[in-house]
Amino acid sequence: MTFETLKRSHLKRNIIIALIAIGIISAIVLNFTRAKYRTTQSMPLLNGTINYTLADLNIVAMYLDGSEIDTLPDGNYALTSESYCTTEDDVKDESITLSYDSATKGLSVSPMTKKGTKCYLYFEEKSGASDIIEDAYEENQGMLAYDGTVDNNLRYIGANPNNYVYFNCDDYNNPSSSTCELWRIIGVFNENSHGISGEKLVKLIRSNSLGDIVWDSDGTNNWSTASLQTTLNGDYLNDSGSYAATGIKNNTTRNMIANVTWKLGGTASYTSASNGLASHWYGYERGTTVYSGRPTTWQGKIALMYPSDYGYATSGGSTTNREACLAKELYNWESSSYSDCKNNDWIFNNDYQWTLTPYSRDIGNIFLVYPSGYVNSDGRGDDSNGVRPSVYLTSNVGISGGDGTMNNPYILKA
Repeated sequence: MTFETLKRSHLKRNIIIALIAIGIISAIVLNFTRAKYRTTQSMPLLNGTINYTLADLNIVAMYLDGSEIDTLPDGNYALTSESYCTTEDDVKDESITLSYDSATKGLSVSPMTKKGTKCYLYFEEKSGASDIIEDAYEENQGMLAYDGTVDNNLRYIGANPNNYVYFNCDDYNNPSSSTCELWRIIGVFNENSHGISGEKLVKLIRSNSLGDIVWDSDGTNNWSTASLQTTLNGDYLNDSGSYAATGIKNNTTRNMIANVTWKLGGTASYTSASNGLASHWYGYERGTTVYSGRPTTWQGKIALMYPSDYGYATSGGSTTNREACLAKELYNWESSSYSDCKNNDWIFNNDYQWTLTPYSRDIGNIFLVYPSGYVNSDGRGDDSNGVRPSVYLTSNVGISGGDGTMNNPYILKA
């Protein structure tokens, strides 16, 4: 008898492998198709109230200048009012507020409490605040002037220029006199003033004083440890402690404030035309003359104006023009012959106003702008005088509306 060995059939195995391969390919195609039509790009979610994961937020479509885009735009862009989200049955939800941070490419959706929320994003290029102010110079040379320093910063000048801005707002999408504070734009400053290389930053000052506050409770003129510095950059910045409900209200405003290098140089000579002009002050402030052991710079967000800010803000008037004011020492601006200097200077406010600049010959004196209009070093650190906080805006902050008048202040957009 002959025995024949038969080979095992591989047909069944081959069929199973083929079916598995087809299943894998189908899954890949399906996922690719769904990704193409459901989501263009993921982004970080900021400040939203969310009960689900970020994957539950569908960016259905994004548009730039009317054309659909597949990725978030690079550069200084903002969402337009056309942007919106839908929830159930693709119904537009008017209660959802959208905001976008171009620096981090972060989207804020508030509130977001429903799974499957879909958003349609429309972008437009945002005009930087510094660009808008510089563009305004050609048409507003009566209220804007370059200071002629080595940095040639652009400043608002005159008794009441159109430099009002809504700041420290509850809601920057709906700013008003009841939801925002009025601040004023000092000007546009180059890197020698704030230390951020290659950037021009807009500098603000609060329109009204916070009240009379001591510069330093220990009576010194060292801003890096001064009680006013720690208060402004502590409780006031964080809306806490003694400034709960009266400080900087939210992270939107805090994120608009640049962390910069403030110059702490001072002087002991300032009473003559050879050492007391606005141009001299500009150099002193950025110099290294300080009381023994004092720092010459400080890194932080909130500080005070300089004497040079006050001096360069004048436009002069009918009896004393701007050139004459800038050629007169600030120490003698109280003179009746130079009354036009202070009377046509929007920073002047008939009050004692602290500056950031120390008297370098003494352990505790700081320069003040006096109610009569002159600058002197008689302010002791533990005296109480008017405080108008000053900040630099980050370079990504733009202006989205307003004309700078008191009744229609500039509207900021981050």
